[in-house]
Amino acid sequence: MRRVGLLFIGAWCAVLLPAAPASAAPAPSPSVGTAGVAGTAGVTGTAAPAGQQVCVINDSRLVELSGLVALPTGGYVVENDSNDQASAMRVFYLDSACKVVRTVGYPPGNPARDPEDLAVASDGTVWVADIGDNFTNAPADRRDTIALWKVPTGGGTPVIYRLSYPDGPHDAEALLFGAGDVPLIVTKDPGGTATIYQPTGPLQPNTRQGVPLRSVGTWKPKATGTPNFLGAVGQILVTGAAQSPDRKRFALRTYSDAYEWDAPGGDIVKALKGTPRITPLPGEAQGEAIAYSPDGASFLTCSDQTGASRLLRYRPTAAIIHAPTATTAQKSDTRSWYRKLTLPQLIDLVAGVGVLGLVLVVIGLIAIRRSRKERRREAVAARDKPVVIDPAVPEPVAPGNTPAGPPAANHGGNAVVGVPEPAPRTGGGAGYGGGGTYTKQPGRGGGSIYGGGNYGGGT
Repeated sequence: MRRVGLLFIGAWCAVLLPAAPASAAPAPSPSVGTAGVAGTAGVTGTAAPAGQQVCVINDSRLVELSGLVALPTGGYVVENDSNDQASAMRVFYLDSACKVVRTVGYPPGNPARDPEDLAVASDGTVWVADIGDNFTNAPADRRDTIALWKVPTGGGTPVIYRLSYPDGPHDAEALLFGAGDVPLIVTKDPGGTATIYQPTGPLQPNTRQGVPLRSVGTWKPKATGTPNFLGAVGQILVTGAAQSPDRKRFALRTYSDAYEWDAPGGDIVKALKGTPRITPLPGEAQGEAIAYSPDGASFLTCSDQTGASRLLRYRPTAAIIHAPTATTAQKSDTRSWYRKLTLPQLIDLVAGVGVLGLVLVVIGLIAIRRSRKERRREAVAARDKPVVIDPAVPEPVAPGNTPAGPPAANHGGNAVVGVPEPAPRTGGGAGYGGGGTYTKQPGRGGGSIYGGGNYGGGT
């Protein structure tokens, strides 16, 4: 997944996540590994050990690596999830020193869109999970189908098998194989709850519509506090998957941690309901790939980034110290939720509040502009509206004016101020006509100000 999409997810989720510490269950307790304490930073106060560097992937063609498998004969297979040139989207075979020994391209004119993971079936065949679909993509760019590519063991062009979700597009970055090599796709949900999908029927090569998928379960990562480049958000996004060579264990990873379960019968969905062993993967640049070593004793990881990427080794956690009960947790730590926030969580909280405030300011400015435009429009309409005078409606009488009869058309006794009418008339208008105090000429009348009173018909 491109970093710009992740930053958008981080800003969006930060608005929703800060409230979690107040209501969420207690954070997972530290896990004890075979090499000693592999505690989670922020939970025990003990920094998790960093991964041991195996080799450095430093080839200009190998950027944004999102999938990884270790070959039983030695060496590794990786794939890049995006590139500006479609022809550069390939599967790369590396030797034990992380040097490229050969590459596999997709069919001409039909490249992979967003491959995000690699998985190995029980027969040793490598599959590419072309299942990425960033939720920040424009609606027109969201996918109608996703795809799995089968990479021929002896070489050749990968074969595509299309699939379709029953409930619209999803972003996903993890692929596992259940019993009978049924593929399981685990989504990368920004809300923190991943959904597991499997095909409703056998895979079909080179179809256009795709075999329908169905949901078979969900799983939610924990807020571990392990440091990563996305902070609290990175702890809840599923970015990769792996299965041990003997198929008895499997793992899902986030940007911060690896979760491992036992599934000796291959029932992965059932195993996900159990308690996982958590191995912190602290400080990886943008950790998305995970695999088991050929002997199954280690996790191997690499990052989705430009430039050189380190291939790292971790010792999986071997046992779990169960989390304390709610009562014990309350007795041991009665601090307010905001006092328990780690530094990355505080940064996320501030960022979330800032994003929310910016959104509210923009909405307010838009509303003010619309209100001002509406007022201007109403003012212009009122100004341009023609004035209609109804002769049947008398004009108001000015103070001190005593009307002597029915009003004239406009201003009572005199149609124009100071100009005698051609014929006598009775009555007067409000301000300019009407009988006044000093009326001298019957029939002319005068207003109290300008009519016949002082300055009108009288002298």
